[in-house]
Amino acid sequence: STPENNEIKVTCGPPENLRGIHRTYHARLYPNGYPQEFIKANPKEKCDFVFKDLSYSTTYIVEVCIIHISGDTKLSHLYSSSVFKYNDKALIGFLVFLIIVTSVALLIVIYKIYILRHDEENLLPVEPIAAEVLLEAYKRKLADEGRLFLAEFQSIPRIFSRYSVKEAKKPCNVPKNRYVDILPYDYNRVQLTTGNGEAGCDYINASFIDGYKESKKYIAAQGKAVIFITHSDETVSDFWRMVWEQQSSIIVMVTRCEEGNRVKCAQYWPSPQRETEIFEEFIVKLNSEDHCPDYTIRHLSLTNKRDKNSEREVTHIQFMSWPDHGVPEEPHLLLKLRRRVNAFKNFFSGPIVIHCSAGVGRTGTYIGIDAMMEGLEAEGRVDIYGYVVRLRRQRCLMVQVEAQYILIHQALLEHNQFGETEITLPELHSTLSTLKEKSSGNEPTLMEDEFDRLPSYKNWRTFNTGITEDNKKKNRSSSVIPYDYNRVLLKLDEGHSRESDPDEDEEEDSSDEEEEESTKYINASHINGYWGPRAFIAAQTPLPDTMADFWSMVYQKKAATIVMLSDCSEEDKSDSVYWDKDKKTFGEIEVEVASTDTSPTLITRNMLIRHVKRKESRPVKHFEFLKWSSAELPEKPQDLTDVIKDIKQSCGSSKSQRSTPVVVHCNDGSSRSGIFCALWNVLDSADSEKLVDVFQVAKTLRKERQGMLSSLEQYQFLYDALEGVFPVQNGEVKAPQASAAIEIVNETKAAEQPTEKKEEQPAEKKEEQPASTTSNEEAEEVSSTPTETTPLEGASNGPTVTVEV
Repeated sequence: STPENNEIKVTCGPPENLRGIHRTYHARLYPNGYPQEFIKANPKEKCDFVFKDLSYSTTYIVEVCIIHISGDTKLSHLYSSSVFKYNDKALIGFLVFLIIVTSVALLIVIYKIYILRHDEENLLPVEPIAAEVLLEAYKRKLADEGRLFLAEFQSIPRIFSRYSVKEAKKPCNVPKNRYVDILPYDYNRVQLTTGNGEAGCDYINASFIDGYKESKKYIAAQGKAVIFITHSDETVSDFWRMVWEQQSSIIVMVTRCEEGNRVKCAQYWPSPQRETEIFEEFIVKLNSEDHCPDYTIRHLSLTNKRDKNSEREVTHIQFMSWPDHGVPEEPHLLLKLRRRVNAFKNFFSGPIVIHCSAGVGRTGTYIGIDAMMEGLEAEGRVDIYGYVVRLRRQRCLMVQVEAQYILIHQALLEHNQFGETEITLPELHSTLSTLKEKSSGNEPTLMEDEFDRLPSYKNWRTFNTGITEDNKKKNRSSSVIPYDYNRVLLKLDEGHSRESDPDEDEEEDSSDEEEEESTKYINASHINGYWGPRAFIAAQTPLPDTMADFWSMVYQKKAATIVMLSDCSEEDKSDSVYWDKDKKTFGEIEVEVASTDTSPTLITRNMLIRHVKRKESRPVKHFEFLKWSSAELPEKPQDLTDVIKDIKQSCGSSKSQRSTPVVVHCNDGSSRSGIFCALWNVLDSADSEKLVDVFQVAKTLRKERQGMLSSLEQYQFLYDALEGVFPVQNGEVKAPQASAAIEIVNETKAAEQPTEKKEEQPAEKKEEQPASTTSNEEAEEVSSTPTETTPLEGASNGPTVTVEV
C-alpha cells in the first residue's frame, strides 16, 4: 500500500493454503484508528482498492479481509492490516511552497523599506543660504569644477518610490504619457471631473505643485500628453477642461513648438489666421498676440458651451529663448519672464499652468526660481536644495539636469546682486527723479549706486588673437581688444570664388585651430541686439593698413548699413576716411559713392560695393553723424536719438532686413559705439514692450566688448536721452512723435539717382534671407549633460559671477 496524490492504493496477491474457489476481497480504512468512522470499499474479486479524497496529515489503518466459500460454509479471514500516515510528501511540498511565497513577500516588503530609506538616506544636510552670503556660497559650490553642485544634485532621488503611479500605468492612460518614466504621482495628480464617463476620462499627465507657502500654486503638465502631435480634439479638450475646472487664468509655456527639427508641443491655441478653434465643448478665441524677442503674450477667451456659454479670459505666455540644448545664457531673462507672469496674476485665479515638453525640466526650473524668489524676499534666505527635493516629491525629475539646478542659483544671485532695474514708460520720469535725487552729505545718488553695481567683466574672456605680434599693429587702442569668443572672423581673399559667397553664417569660434589658419584678424566684435543675436558689428575706425580688411568684413557679412561716429577732425583725414568721392578699390573690394545727402546732423552716402571677381554690386548706406565732436558725449541727446530713428527707418524693420548686421564704428570701437548700440536697444525695448532696462543693456554690452559704457556720464546719458524721447505731458508720458523732417541737400547730380535705384532693386531681393541664430542648450526631456561653467572675476566696481552653461 502506498499513500500518494491524496489517495491510498491497496493491492495484494491471493492468499496461500486457502480452501474454496469462490472468494471476494473486502477493504476498510479507519482514520486515526476510530472503527466507527471507517471507509468501506466495494467488494472485489481481486485485491485492488483505491481510497480517494483523503484528509491531510491523518493516520489511517487499512484492513483487508477475504471471504471464501468452502462447501456450504462461508468463512472470513483477516488478510492484512497496515498503518499509514497519509500525504507526508504533499504536506512537506505545501509547507515549502508556503515558505517560499512568504519569503518572497517578505523580501519585497524589505526591499520597499530599503528603497524608501535609501531615498531619504541619500539626501544631504544642505543648509539654507542667507542673502548676504549667496555670492560666497555660489562661488564655493562652483569651485573644483562644480563638485558641490554635482554632489547636491545627484543626491536627490529622481523618483520617490513611496508614491504610487497606478492611474498613469492603466492601459487606457498609457497612450497619454509621452515618456514612460515621467508619470504623475497618484496622490497629487490633477483629476478631471467632467469627462465623458469612459475609462481614463479623469486622467491627464499633470501634477499639483506647492509654491513657497501657497498650496497647489502651480500645475506642472507635460506638453505632448496635454497636446498630442496629432492635434486630436479630444486630447486638446482635456487640457482646456483642466484649465476650466481649475479656474486657471495663466498658462506659461516654456518651449517652442519645434526645436532642433523635433516637435516639442503641438499648437493648442488658435492662429491669428483662424482666430477661433473649437475643442468639444470649449471655444478658444485669440483676442490679441504681442511678440517680443524672448516671449509672446497671447490674450485668449475660453468659452464652455455646457456652462451656459460662460466665458473666461486666459493669458498665454510662451517663453521663446530657451535654447534647444542647455539653459538660457542670461538668467535675468527668466526673472523678466517671472515679472510678466506675475503682472497678470490675480487673487481669484486658480493655479498657474506651466508646461514644457515633459513638464519636469524647464517647468521645474521656472517654478523653482519663482518660489525661491518669494522665499528670498520674505525671509532673506533661500533653501534651493530643500525646495528641489520638495518638487521631486510632487513630480518626478523636476529640475531634470544639473545645469538647471545651477541656473536657479544664478537667477537668485542675479536678483540679489543687481536688484530690479526695469522701468515701465509710465514710471520713467518719476523713477529717474528718484535715481538722480541727491541726498544730504556726500552720499552717492541711487543712479551712482546702480552704475557701481555694473560688473566690469575685466578679463572674463580671452583675447589672445588680438595681442599677437602680427595683430598688435592693427589695434588703435591697446585697452580695447575684441574677445576671441565673439570677434569677427574674416576669411582669406584667396578662398573667394566666382561660384560661391563666403559663408558668413557658419559658427565662428576662433579657438578652433582650423578656423584660425583660414581667417584674418580685424578689431571688431559681434554685438547682440534687442531683436536677435549679432545685430551689430562694433569696430574701430579702420587704419590705413586695415581699410581693405574693413571693406572685406562689410562684404563678407553682407552688411547694408555703416554708422560712422568718429569725427574726421579728430585726426588726420587720410587716417580715418576709408572711401573716395568717386570710385576706389580697397584690396578685393571696389567702393563707389553713388550719391550723398547732407543734413545738419547727418551725412548719408549711398554706396555700391563689388568684389573684383564678381559683376554684381551691393548697395550700402553710410551714415556719418556730425554732432559728436571731440567731447565724450554728443552735444544733445536728441540729436543721436533722431539719427537712430532715421537710420532705423532707412534700414527697415522686416525680419530679412534685421538679419544683416549694422556696422558701427568709432575711434576705438567701444566708447561711442557702445552708447549708440545701447541707445538703439533700449529704444527698441521701449517701442516693443513699453519698458526699458538700461542696466541690463549696459551689463550685456560690457560682456561683449571691452570699454563699453565705462563712465557714469555715458550711463546717465542713456537715461537723459530716454527722457527726451518720452516727455511728460499732462502728468503722463507722451508717445514719441515722428522725427522732424531733415532738410536734404543733394550734392550729386539728379541724373545719377535713377542709376542708384536700378542698382538697389536686385540687391534688395538678394538680401532676403532667414535670420541667423545661435543655439546652445539642453535636450531637456531625454537626457542632458550641463556644459562647462566658468566664473567671472570680481569687478572693480561691483561683485559679479557669471556662468556659461
